[in-house]
Amino acid sequence: MSLFRSIRARFTGWYLVVLAVLLIAMCIGVYATLRHTLAVSLDKALAHRLEEVMGQPDFIGMLTVDPPRVPLGEINGAYILAEEGWTAIGYRLSDDTISTSVLDASATGTAIYVTVDHEDGPQVRYLLAPLVPQSLPIPPPDPAIRGSAPPRESQQPLDIEAETAVVVVGRPTDDMVYALRTLRNTLLIAAPLTLLLSGIGGLFLVRRALKPVDRIIAATRAIEETDLAKRVPVQSRDELGRLAQTINSMLDRLEKAFARQRQFTDDASHELRTPLSVIEAEATLALRRERDTQAYRDALATIAEESSSMHRLVNQLLTLARGDSLDREDLETSAVDLGSIVGEVLTALEPLAKERGVELSSQTDTIRIAGDPVRIRRLVVNLVDNAVRYTERGGSVWVSVAAEGAEAVLRVRDSGIGIAAEHLDRVFERFVRLDSSRHRGSEASGSGLGLAICQQIVQLHGGSIKVESEPGQGSTFIVRLHRQDA
Repeated sequence: MSLFRSIRARFTGWYLVVLAVLLIAMCIGVYATLRHTLAVSLDKALAHRLEEVMGQPDFIGMLTVDPPRVPLGEINGAYILAEEGWTAIGYRLSDDTISTSVLDASATGTAIYVTVDHEDGPQVRYLLAPLVPQSLPIPPPDPAIRGSAPPRESQQPLDIEAETAVVVVGRPTDDMVYALRTLRNTLLIAAPLTLLLSGIGGLFLVRRALKPVDRIIAATRAIEETDLAKRVPVQSRDELGRLAQTINSMLDRLEKAFARQRQFTDDASHELRTPLSVIEAEATLALRRERDTQAYRDALATIAEESSSMHRLVNQLLTLARGDSLDREDLETSAVDLGSIVGEVLTALEPLAKERGVELSSQTDTIRIAGDPVRIRRLVVNLVDNAVRYTERGGSVWVSVAAEGAEAVLRVRDSGIGIAAEHLDRVFERFVRLDSSRHRGSEASGSGLGLAICQQIVQLHGGSIKVESEPGQGSTFIVRLHRQDA
């Protein structure tokens, strides 16, 4: 059974099956064609022979009643049978060769071909044609013709009166049977030999054609998770070459994905290690010696703050992990009023904006989209919170919702210090914090996951998000989503 698991064996097997069917069909066709051609040639030869016999000028005169069964000389092989008892007049091969029913049919109709098996001789093909001797003149024998007898008084016209006669010519089928037998034996030997040689040649060609596949398999097996830099060699431009290119493209994506995963793991570990280290240090110092109540309260406050930070980070990581495993079809979508959600978010974040000395303003319309309400709210919260945190005191954040064609466009603009052009492409990467250009002071620090979550939510809803920014001119985040009422 393991043999048929090989693609080489299956290819060769199907190739031989198809070839065998074609060979059988060809052999049957060749044999049938030759048989038909030989049969037609034999019938044509008999018809030509009959014309020669019937065209003899002394055909009737050479047949006499006395003596009967006279050989026909130059037209040997033809004979006449009288209908009265179907007695042979002239030369015939043997008695009772042809059935009476066939003779009756031939005597009253057209010419008939019939094949007869002789017990003491070969198979013979006959041609029978009707003849009415009374309707033909009987010229006297020509003494000038060698072998003809002079006219005698006893010689009379063929005494069949009004009865019909049949002219019969025949030829053995030995040559045709021999030719067909030779062809059949040749085909019976040639066809299996052709299949055998074709199988050997096909297996060799398949093995040679699939050798690049073996190289691809060997190269792929040599690639491990820890070494994704290796690639499959591309040695042709055919289907196998395109397969190797596709595998290499997949390896490129896997290498980038593993790199992102390693970076994500390292960054998450780093982010989690910091609050854990602070918590451990504060707890260790608090337990090392007796302290007053205020010292314990300060230590617990620090631990609570770091725990809250770590809790927020874990929730963001969980949100990203769940989003990575979702497709658009998995979202629980409903009709969402984007303008209404923006109003609710601005009301919720108003205390934070006042605390940081940032003015919030908005211009929204009622625009419905098909989306997940929870994730859309998180999208707006992250964008507005990010704008407030990275805007200096006395600045402003402006949020708008408008319809542009079939899209609902959400814009969040701040008056912060902006983002350098070389950093714009990395804004939505995970754990990327452009602290040196985005904020001054530790109050704006974060985990670097907020904008990554925003991009993930937008992509799950089939939309797009981008940022426009210049240093010293602030930043504008633009989200485009499909309108439900468009």
